[in-house]
Amino acid sequence: MSINLSSYAAVESHLFVRIQIDEYRVLPTDAYSAQVLKFSDRLTPFTINEESYIGLGKLMGITSSSSEIRVSNADLTITISGIPTNSIGEIVNSKIKGAPVRVYRALFDAATGAYLDIEGNPLGRFRGFVNNYSLNEELDNTSKTATNTLVITCASAASVLQNKVAGRRTNPESQKRYYPNDISMDRVPNLENATFNFGAPKA
Repeated sequence: MSINLSSYAAVESHLFVRIQIDEYRVLPTDAYSAQVLKFSDRLTPFTINEESYIGLGKLMGITSSSSEIRVSNADLTITISGIPTNSIGEIVNSKIKGAPVRVYRALFDAATGAYLDIEGNPLGRFRGFVNNYSLNEELDNTSKTATNTLVITCASAASVLQNKVAGRRTNPESQKRYYPNDISMDRVPNLENATFNFGAPKA
């Protein structure tokens, strides 16, 4: 969807990330619960699509993406710095891989900082799933403090669909999974190693 920005001299944009984790927990002994992580590169919290996003400012980084007419299958990397050491357990104990990820780009007036209340804002920038994540720790021996950085690699929905394997097997087990009373594939194992000499003259 195109946005008409002809009436604005300048605009600024911010990125909003939404990760839906169905199995989230703080401690290994806790029960899993659904949790939606929402954060942005703004300095202050902001609400879009009736959801509040935490402002991380420059602590959040996202790799650049190219603008293409067709759907792109390029991956996306989200980096979050300054994670407290006591919050590492929430990442390790939760099942983040495979979680759906949405990234939005919201436009603001560069002069006033006000959100542009126009059709099409915010824009959908990325849709995919968490493919992998890594934790990087930098230890400062002088101050005895550690800085943790979370790197989340996301695969686009187009890439996941492209690599999807669809179909079924031609054997009794697969047939009965869909049609329990169908016996049309029951003789397949007997015919698997049979030799057929089609077109041979009659003896």
